[in-house]
Order: sequence, then C-alpha cells, then structure tokens
Amino acid sequence: MVEFLQNWGGLILSGVSVIIAVISIIQSSKAQKLQNKINELDTKIKEYELEKIEKEKTEASSSVIKARAINVGKNSYRLKIYNAGNTTAYNISAQISNEYCVMLINDKMPFEELEPQNGFDEVLIVHMGSARKFKVELTWQDKDGNEHKDEQFCSI
Repeated sequence: MVEFLQNWGGLILSGVSVIIAVISIIQSSKAQKLQNKINELDTKIKEYELEKIEKEKTEASSSVIKARAINVGKNSYRLKIYNAGNTTAYNISAQISNEYCVMLINDKMPFEELEPQNGFDEVLIVHMGSARKFKVELTWQDKDGNEHKDEQFCSI
C-alpha cells in the first residue's frame, strides 16, 4: 500500500487538482457571464436615467398650450386656453375647422404673451348643428421664436 501511494498518490493528487481547477474555471466562467449581464443592465439603467433627466430638463424649459371648452351659462360657452408648461409662451392662437360648425371669436388672439399656469378665454358660438366634439388647432412660439403646434379635441 505504501508503494502504491508513492507511485500513484502523486498522480491521484494531480488528477484531483485538475478536476478542482476545471470546476473552478467553469464556475468562474458562469460568474463572469452573470457579471457581464449585470454590467449591461447597469448601463441600460444609467442610459434610461440620463434620458429621463434630459426629458425633465426639456419639459422644464418648454411651454405647453392646452385648450378646453367650458359652459358659462345656458347655451353660452367659452374656450379656455392656458399654458400648462413651465415657461412663457408667445403669439398664441387657436383655430377650429368649419366642419364642426363651432365658431371661435378671436378677439384676443394672437395673444402676445402667456405666463406659465395662466390662461385666457375666447367666446365660442354654438348652435343646434354644431358638433358636440371638435378639434382645436393651437399654435404658439417659445422664447427662442420656435413655433409649436398641437391639436386636441374639446367637447361641449
């Protein structure tokens, strides 16, 4: 037995060492693949956060003009136009297509300057043939003079 251990003991110990090394390499490879996936997901999260920050900066420095129809009395309506953004809007105007048979009296438009969270009203003339839902086309400029357009539906 002592002779066996002297002759084969070193080989057996070397074989066990090789098996342990192979297992270690396999486990290390799996761990590296997992780490690569984690790094890839971390990069995607950081890109998403940067996009979100850029979007918030853009929204913080933009004006957003909205409109809605409001009933102010029996068969009397107004179109409330307001700045839902965070910066001042300039030269605001609104139009309603003739196909809806709703008339917009433009006595204040183009409205020269509209501060954030402020608005103004225009008179809407509605009759029996008027559509209950109509599209309002809004245009305005930002502080740099860039023109913006938006279309939205209002209902009476």
